[in-house]
Amino acid sequence: MKNRILLLVTTLCFIGSSMNVAAQTSTRATIVNTSPNRASIYTKPNSNLSGVVADMGITISIPDQGVGNPVVTVDSNYIGSLIWEAPSGVNSNPKILGGRAYYTFIGTNNNSGTVTNWTTGNNKAITLLFSNNNGLAGLQLNDESPTYGPTGLMYFSINLETADVTDYNQKFYGNNPLPVNNLNTPSFVGAQSLSILPAFLQDFNVNKRGDTDADLIWTTAQEQNVSHFILERSHNGNNGWQKFAEVKAKGNSNTLTKYSYTDVKVFDGVAASKIVFYRIRAIDMDGQEKIFPVRSIRFSATGSKNISLYPNPAKEGFTLSIPLVNPVGSKIRLNLINRLGQVVHAREINGVSASNYYYDIKTPGVISGEYMLQILLDNELLDTKKVIVQR
Repeated sequence: MKNRILLLVTTLCFIGSSMNVAAQTSTRATIVNTSPNRASIYTKPNSNLSGVVADMGITISIPDQGVGNPVVTVDSNYIGSLIWEAPSGVNSNPKILGGRAYYTFIGTNNNSGTVTNWTTGNNKAITLLFSNNNGLAGLQLNDESPTYGPTGLMYFSINLETADVTDYNQKFYGNNPLPVNNLNTPSFVGAQSLSILPAFLQDFNVNKRGDTDADLIWTTAQEQNVSHFILERSHNGNNGWQKFAEVKAKGNSNTLTKYSYTDVKVFDGVAASKIVFYRIRAIDMDGQEKIFPVRSIRFSATGSKNISLYPNPAKEGFTLSIPLVNPVGSKIRLNLINRLGQVVHAREINGVSASNYYYDIKTPGVISGEYMLQILLDNELLDTKKVIVQR
């Protein structure tokens, strides 16, 4: 049994009866720290591959934390044909070598014959869960397997029928691959920033600044090779996203980093109200991205001020104050509606006079009772106020 396991650690095989492997086909791998306590391993062929996965071996390492070394288990499996396991005791008691703690996992398909396709995108193979994040800043995907094999035993290789398509000259992809070497200086790729999560978002909020501007404020808890943030807005939050700004990122950080940007004059005050949706795209050094959750903010033609009227109850009339952000050229229609829903009195005024307008209700149609004053700005409902008339 040990001999078979030793073989599984060293080989990832694809078996296909009709597979014709092109000479230029090759594949590489990387690791991504997808959350504070998780890491995912990816494979990336340079051309589409298909076949049957026979087995795979994964070895990762972190700086040795002594009694603080985490327990590592399989969190998610993305290759349906594989059953993952850690050899006895390895996940809880990693192999310590050269100041590093090594964890090895084996995936087998138990001769199930399940077909698995691999494309040129970033294909997740497995996600590992760490019981704590001790040492994860130094997380590595390793080229060799010190747990089970001697120096020179490669853990990562892909075979299609009899053709080995592993890119041995550049086995790893990402931003900081090191040359293949030996156990003492293992070749690795550190936790990379792919489309999964180039930045861990702590929070993202949008607040009004005055009556026309929007403040975007976001905080990252961690950044890995982040290049910049692209700020976008939309009128409905689903499509029509337009870039309006770009903010340079800190790049690499394990501490909280706060950013802000003001979207100036996003509201012109012409409409009765306007909802603006915002999102942020974090772009890494390789051009991969992560889109942060959408946030929205609502603007009103009256800004931060409220429409008021007095006295209320009214006898002969009342003074109406509509503090418009942009009163010039605006037209306001006032409809006085009774409890039956009937418009008993209506008039139209301009936006400038609306800031202090006296509404005379000494008309035969307006009797004692309760009314609703409907206020429309350019035929769009701006507000509704209750008016009590007492003769």
